[in-house]
Amino acid sequence: MQAARPVPERGAPVRVFMPCTGLGRERRGFETFTRECADAMRAQPAVSVTVFGGGGAMRAGERTSRSLPRSGVLARALGGIMGRDPYHVEQLSFFPGFAGALLAESPDLVYFADLNLGNACWHWRRLTGQRFRLLYYNGGPTTRPFTRCDAVQQVSPEHLASAIGRGEQAERQFLLPHGLTIAREFRPATPSERAARRAELGIPVDAQVVLSVGALNASHKRMDYVIDEVATMRLSPHLVLLGAETPETAAIRNRAAMRLPGRCTIKTVDRDAVLRAYAAADIFVLASLTEGFGIAQVEAMAAGLPCIAHDSPTNAYVLGRHGVLSDLRHPGMLAPILDRFLSGAQGKPADRHAHVFDNFSWDVLAPRYVDALVATAHGRRPTFAEQQ
Repeated sequence: MQAARPVPERGAPVRVFMPCTGLGRERRGFETFTRECADAMRAQPAVSVTVFGGGGAMRAGERTSRSLPRSGVLARALGGIMGRDPYHVEQLSFFPGFAGALLAESPDLVYFADLNLGNACWHWRRLTGQRFRLLYYNGGPTTRPFTRCDAVQQVSPEHLASAIGRGEQAERQFLLPHGLTIAREFRPATPSERAARRAELGIPVDAQVVLSVGALNASHKRMDYVIDEVATMRLSPHLVLLGAETPETAAIRNRAAMRLPGRCTIKTVDRDAVLRAYAAADIFVLASLTEGFGIAQVEAMAAGLPCIAHDSPTNAYVLGRHGVLSDLRHPGMLAPILDRFLSGAQGKPADRHAHVFDNFSWDVLAPRYVDALVATAHGRRPTFAEQQ
C-alpha cells in the first residue's frame, strides 16, 4: 500500500470521494450501487462520502465532473481516433474536473469502479504526491492486474478466488458483496398493486409473466435465448424484458416479434419503474453465463419472485438454496423449468426475501462497508477480512 498518511483527527470522519463517470446518464449496476452506497453511508458518522457523476440527471448533493458521454458522437469519434472504446473516452474526459476536486479538497480515499479513471487517479497521485488511497470495487469484474490501487473489493467468492489464483496478493483483497436497499419486512404485492404494475407495463392483467432485467443484448444478458425458450414452452406466458438499449437491441426486438408475437414487452425504463415491475411478474430469469454479482436477481428475490439463473459460482452464492440453477448454455434447458414453476412449484416468497435481506441488505452490510472504507484509508485490512 501507499505510505501511511496522517490519520484524521479524532472524531473526524474519513473523507471518501466516490466517482462514477456514468452517473446521471447510464443505468448500469455501477450507477445504482454508487447512489445506494452513498445513501447508506450518510447515517454512518465514521465516513463522509462525496459522490461525483458525469452529468445529466444528477441528484441533490451529488457533484458533477463534466465528461463526454460514451453514447455521444464525440466520444465515439475520439475513441475511433485513439483506438479506444467510447467508455474509455468518457472516463478520461471526466478526470480533469475530478482532479481539481482532488487537489482542492485532499480526500482520504477514492472509492472507484471505473477502471481507467482509477488508473488516472493513480498517475495523478504519483505525479502530485497527494496521499489519498485507492479502493477498487471489482463489480465488473475485471481480470486485469490490480497494480494501480491499494485494495480491491471482490463482490463474490468466485472473483476473489480467481484473483488469488492468478497471483494477486491475497492481503490486498477482501470479500464484501454488493449492498442493496431491501425492506426489513416482506410485504407481497396486493392484487390491486399487481394489476396497476401490469397496466403500467401495458401487459394483460390475467397473463402469467416471465421477467428478465438487464442490458437488452444477446452477447451478455442473452435475451435472445430467453425469447427462444419462452417460445417453446408448453404454457404461453407473457415475456417482459427491461433494460438499457444497446446496439443489439434492434435484433432482440425483431426476434421477439417473430418468435413471440403479441407476447413480449421490451422497454427501457428508470430504476424506480424496474423495482415496480417485479410486482407484475410471476418468475424471474437471468440467462447470462457470467455475472459480476447480479443485482437484478437480488431485487427479484427481495420481491419474493422465484429466480432461475445459469449454474455458475457467483449465481450460486447470490441465490443460495432459494434459487434454481441450471446449465443454460444449451437450448431446451430453461423452458421446462419455467413450465414447472408457472404450473405451481413456487416455493415460499418470504424465504427468498429473508435470504437476500440477511446477506445483501444495507441494514446488514453497512457496518462492513464502513470498516472497509476506514481501514483502507488508514492502510490496513478491514477487520472482517481477517476472518475470511
